[in-house]
Amino acid sequence: MQDEFAAVKAELQNYADRGLFRNLSVSTALNGGIAEFRFDWLTQSSFHLKLNVEKHQLVLHNVLPCVPFRSDMDKAFRNFLVGRCDEALPAHRRLDGERFTLQCRNRKENLSVSIDFQSADAAAATKTAINLLHEIFNNFLMDGPYQNYMVEVFNTPEE
Repeated sequence: MQDEFAAVKAELQNYADRGLFRNLSVSTALNGGIAEFRFDWLTQSSFHLKLNVEKHQLVLHNVLPCVPFRSDMDKAFRNFLVGRCDEALPAHRRLDGERFTLQCRNRKENLSVSIDFQSADAAAATKTAINLLHEIFNNFLMDGPYQNYMVEVFNTPEE
């Protein structure tokens, strides 16, 4: 249990040490098997990455807020996640669907993504979560028809 926590924390600290993240913080309740990591990156609001060591699961919690359930954006995002495992993608951008299981949840119009992994893959799952977060913001949102969403929800410049 401590090994998974240490692996996830070390990977995130590596990103922070390289200057990609700002304000990395950790709140732990490992007796309950849960740790929450917060960091600033890509937007003005903080990201929350939850680790459930008992389930061997990482959750990008509320990564896309204000997305109505079964809306066009909700459906497009789910299709985008499925497409991240497509063999047609270059290996450095593709998510390993054999190693990791991705699931999307929409609770109270907040989209979260969970990544299930094997115990020994905690570090790789963390890299996958961060790469996925990068893909969401740089490919799904920026390349898609979601400029207004970015402006309204994440306060990005309109240019």
